[in-house]
Amino acid sequence: MVWRATDLVLDRDVAVKLLAGELASKAGNRERIRAEAQVVARLQHPNITAVHDYGEAGDLADGRNGRRPYVVMELLAGELLSDRLRSGPMSWRRATQICAQVAAGLAAAHERGVVHRDIKPSNVMLTSAGAKILDFGVAGLTGSLDPDDEYEGRVFGTPAYLAPERLLGGGVVPATDVYTVGLLVYRCLTDRLPWHADTPTQMIANHVYEPPHPLPGIPGLPEEIPALVGRCLAKDPEARPPAVEVARVLAAATGIHVVLPGEDGSSTQEVHVPPIPPVPAGSATPVRERVDVPTRRARLARRRRRRMWAAVIAAVVATGATTGVVIWRPWVARPACQVDFYIRPAALGSQDRAFEARVTVANTGNRALDPWVLVFRLPGGQSIERMDGVLRYRSEVGGMRVTGEESLPPGKAVTFGVDGFGGQPIPPEGFALNETDCDTRVAQQQPDEQLPGLTGGVIDAPKTEDRPPARPQNPGPGGGPPPGGGPPPGGGRRSDDQPPPSYGYTTPPAQRTRKRPRVRA
Repeated sequence: MVWRATDLVLDRDVAVKLLAGELASKAGNRERIRAEAQVVARLQHPNITAVHDYGEAGDLADGRNGRRPYVVMELLAGELLSDRLRSGPMSWRRATQICAQVAAGLAAAHERGVVHRDIKPSNVMLTSAGAKILDFGVAGLTGSLDPDDEYEGRVFGTPAYLAPERLLGGGVVPATDVYTVGLLVYRCLTDRLPWHADTPTQMIANHVYEPPHPLPGIPGLPEEIPALVGRCLAKDPEARPPAVEVARVLAAATGIHVVLPGEDGSSTQEVHVPPIPPVPAGSATPVRERVDVPTRRARLARRRRRRMWAAVIAAVVATGATTGVVIWRPWVARPACQVDFYIRPAALGSQDRAFEARVTVANTGNRALDPWVLVFRLPGGQSIERMDGVLRYRSEVGGMRVTGEESLPPGKAVTFGVDGFGGQPIPPEGFALNETDCDTRVAQQQPDEQLPGLTGGVIDAPKTEDRPPARPQNPGPGGGPPPGGGPPPGGGRRSDDQPPPSYGYTTPPAQRTRKRPRVRA
């Protein structure tokens, strides 16, 4: 809780931050707020909220566990950036100015070895003196082990603003703050994040696996800003620019002054661009200036347009609910998959009807699968001897369950190998990836044909022209040769001068959407 208070010694208004209720009785929380006070006290920058004092309140007879720690801080007048964003995106000039100031404050913190690790709109205050960074409660020191490791693997922070390295573990690095500044710039310019997510789990997966959507076209926005945001949002921390560079580029876009640490850590720098020449008397005001300094009438007009579109969208949704119209919602998860199953005869010792196979599994939906689990049936009763390129596999009643080694992002695929023998000449069927029926194509290779190689990792999903040809559904037992090219049922032998019939098939669209029995443990 944060209270407005009066410093009776210096006769000034201050903010007092203290732990609420039961939180104060936990030693870990007390140490966290004390560490925050120590960290921020060593930072002096116009874009960082100043800390004046730290103490503990309560009855001494209750011991330390009965005392409540508090931090005395600079009292700020203004509004949170999160509150400002509720009214929609801001002009690109205002957005870059705010984020330049945030990046400048972080650059100063990084110069002193402090990483904030929780930059988000609710931790930025907009004041008459500029943007101020709040709440260093989960900060860490550069190069130290992640403090979250001390709390049983829990990650402290906001799912929408967690850098990938915080989720994957590792040391504290300044690039973590640069990543969240990139998110902040994107959010201020577009009023959304560079991914669609409905749940915290999807948000977390987006940070680790999903490439961010590029910034949409914004009139007047300098071209170096989208490139900068893309670099800030790189999955690899080492590929991100330092906070000093981020602040410099953002500040130069509008010519504002920001305070940056000098090369020796003791001086400051001012970043600016040459001023725009004054407009001659009698000439028209440049369009850019009219856009960036909107009149009250223009603001009211934009507000009316937003309300109108909100009413239109509400009407469309209501109509869809009553008429059955499908409303396009790109942020909703759309699971989909495709499987290509290649099989050929093999020499597997003395095993009858031995075969080798390659299975390419592609995630064609819009959400990462972690883990991915593939199940399929073996209606011919074949036996699987081994699989290569997967984490684990096991036989189920009438089929197999396969678990992948790594996450499978949208648009990506993996290929693993299968060795088996025996059974009837009926190909596998019922392929389903994470409980979603797959667009399946099965193709038999001749003994002298090469099977696809193991990918050894995640690759791009195969294009339609690179998949096996679409063929009718397999007719069932006796409709093709047995796996491995063995004799057909009944002990007959195939004539050497006749090509072996193929039992390759494609799952018809009707079957992809029909609920089919699943392999169960």
